[in-house]
Amino acid sequence: MSAPVEVLSRLLWIRDTAALPDQALADQLGLESKALTALVQAHPERFHEALVFSLTAEERQKIPAAPVLAFTEAGAALLTGLLPGKEPALLRLLPAFAEARHVLTAQAELSARVTSLEQKLDLVMKALQGEEDGDTHAERPIGFVPEDLPKGLKARQRTAKKG
Repeated sequence: MSAPVEVLSRLLWIRDTAALPDQALADQLGLESKALTALVQAHPERFHEALVFSLTAEERQKIPAAPVLAFTEAGAALLTGLLPGKEPALLRLLPAFAEARHVLTAQAELSARVTSLEQKLDLVMKALQGEEDGDTHAERPIGFVPEDLPKGLKARQRTAKKG
């Protein structure tokens, strides 16, 4: 499997961001996930919570084979200076990560647009069904009739003009 496909298939959408589980990143780099965890714990000042984060118990329940850590694209990039000899693998991984993130983002945007269109379609369908029943709209005459005129005033005006 190529790197972009492998990254895309294992990428998670967590906390409104694309993140790669520690095991998936370790597999791409030829390391154990414990080594990545130890590296993050050894350099907490370097790996901010927004870049590398531990999953909550609730997030772990939703994800099969839940990881300990999730790396954002920037979090994975921070590893380049800390893993001597792994720079080529990381430099191949980062474009794949960016491409996969783009696909996930586009998919999320498309999903939001479809949801919006479905809601609009539901409103249109309800309006059409309401008109077919005839109980939601009173029958109105064809043409312009001002609402504020008393009934029959126009007819009296026409009669007055003719006579």
